[in-house]
Amino acid sequence: MIVKRRIHAGQVYLGKQIMESLNMKDGDEVIVEARNGVVIIRPVRSIDEHTKKLLLMLEKTELMGSSDDYFQEYDYEDIGE
Repeated sequence: MIVKRRIHAGQVYLGKQIMESLNMKDGDEVIVEARNGVVIIRPVRSIDEHTKKLLLMLEKTELMGSSDDYFQEYDYEDIGE
């Protein structure tokens, strides 16, 4: 989709059609990049707070070691005797 716009005070109006096609709404963040004379505008896809907490929990458990580390630390051969 190609849309022609004028720049006003350093701002560009993307328009409803482009916003909808990118599943964006007012207030969303974008990354603006200038590369070889071309301006690239990409939406920033953020992670919700619940997903961030889950990723942090997974990262912490990774730092604690694997189940193999747990079983090596304790001797379970004498259990049940």
